[in-house]
Amino acid sequence: MKKNIRFLISAAAFLLVFGLLFAPLKELVCRKSLTGTWDMTNKIGGFYNEPEDSFEVMYFGTSHAYAAFSPLRIWEKTGVKSYVFATQRQPLWATYAYMVDALKTQSPALAVVDCRGALEPSEGLYDDGVTYSFMDDLPFSWNKVRLAWVSAETMEGRAELLCNFVKYHGRWTDLTETDYTFDRSALRDPYRGYVFLPVKEEVFHRPVIEGIADSAPLDEKNGYWLRKIIELCQKRGVGLWLVKTPSNLGAAEKKLVNTVERIAAEYGVPFDDFNERYTEIGLSPELFFDAHHMDARGAAKFTDFFVTELAARYPALAADPQDAAWAADADAYEAALQALAQP
Repeated sequence: MKKNIRFLISAAAFLLVFGLLFAPLKELVCRKSLTGTWDMTNKIGGFYNEPEDSFEVMYFGTSHAYAAFSPLRIWEKTGVKSYVFATQRQPLWATYAYMVDALKTQSPALAVVDCRGALEPSEGLYDDGVTYSFMDDLPFSWNKVRLAWVSAETMEGRAELLCNFVKYHGRWTDLTETDYTFDRSALRDPYRGYVFLPVKEEVFHRPVIEGIADSAPLDEKNGYWLRKIIELCQKRGVGLWLVKTPSNLGAAEKKLVNTVERIAAEYGVPFDDFNERYTEIGLSPELFFDAHHMDARGAAKFTDFFVTELAARYPALAADPQDAAWAADADAYEAALQALAQP
């Protein structure tokens, strides 16, 4: 018995020392996106440094969410504070995990989820670039373990997602001063998760989707996690609004969106496909960064339209319009937006 106790104590001590030594090494070599338009380490990692219970609304989903909702512009017009907790091509099982993590420190009255993740086939899962992008910046927790389990098909793959040193150990020759001075506790995103996309000269036209009333079945895995998201919000008492942001949907995608709308109706959850309302929003082909994402000008128009819908549907959202830090960040955002209009 005493031998077993000594063994357990020795094992625990070894794991503690190993963890203390290994964690900084893992942080050193991991991929970091800290500058430019796609500074996702700031946006995801920075969320965890925000004060508790500071966001009345949270936005979740894929890049279609982070390129559409501008929390600073929403705050300017309503005083309602919000954050976009989204990553590129985020599958619904990752959206669920991000919602669970967000609810550990925040108590939003409303979660807005862009349903793009329901439209992508789940078979074969996702490539490393996508999977690591939603795994890397999540702190270790049982929630992250569960996400790794459903995001990889083998035990080896799951272990690598949790211990990304295996993925990034080859970066030794690419390390810079930024890697050595990296401080996760100092991360902050002044845009609150929004991605400010520049203007492109190319024009991206909206496909014709009027009159498409047929539905197409979601992948079984996508349908399962969509329902889990709805049930999580209902269990936690968080309002849920399912949407499809403007993204030039094609006919096949529209049929899947119609299925999302039907599932939302089953649960009494509001749903809006804003791809049907370009004229009301004021969107034109020139306001898209690429085929599926609005540039910052298009996002501003959409955000303004969304604000009117938000205020009408959720008039009791708490507001804090006098925050000096938000005002300073909003001024910087507006200056960058105005600069896009300059020749």
